[in-house]
Amino acid sequence: MIPVRYREVLPPYWYENEVAGWHFGVMEEEIDLREKKMDELVDQFLLQRATWGLGLWEWIYFRTEQVGSLANRREAIRRKRLAKKPFKLPILRQIGSQYGKLLKVTEEFLAKEIHFEYDAGAPINLAGLFADFEYIRPVHINRGVPVVQAPKSTITMGVKAYGYSVDFPICGLEMPIELGTSGTLSQGTITTGAVTTSARIDSPITGLEIPMQGGST
Repeated sequence: MIPVRYREVLPPYWYENEVAGWHFGVMEEEIDLREKKMDELVDQFLLQRATWGLGLWEWIYFRTEQVGSLANRREAIRRKRLAKKPFKLPILRQIGSQYGKLLKVTEEFLAKEIHFEYDAGAPINLAGLFADFEYIRPVHINRGVPVVQAPKSTITMGVKAYGYSVDFPICGLEMPIELGTSGTLSQGTITTGAVTTSARIDSPITGLEIPMQGGST
């Protein structure tokens, strides 16, 4: 019996051919092995999948073979490729979009900073962002600053209020006391919006003392 995978390209009278069944039965293993080898060869041209082909990548970028795990070797090649690209907004957007839901990238010229604005609704990998940014940061840029933008939302609150009228009696006259309450019911809504501010804190270098002025905190 010829395997089902080959029946689509053969006429029906071949299906019960015993000799053809032996032929395809033997060749099936060789065909599968050939496809596997071809897929493996294609993987060497993709950095994320390369294994034994990493030596060629490293020769191109480092002129020598690196040591370490496959993941570390791929990461070193990726950063080396990244460093060769120009320090422009498209490249900065490409870096920032890898580590969160990037909204925009802006340059603070006077502060010499690059601001990466992210949506707070998605996780942000700050360690990866800082590592890639520092690898390509030129000397005239002080730092990269991540800014988290809170999602815009509206909260609507319902309120109820009662108003009463009070009649003041004339002096010398008694005012009868009646049980119960009277008044008018009014309704209204209060709408609030989300407002977010961010601030940067420069931390001291580990091991250095910070002089305290005007007392201690």
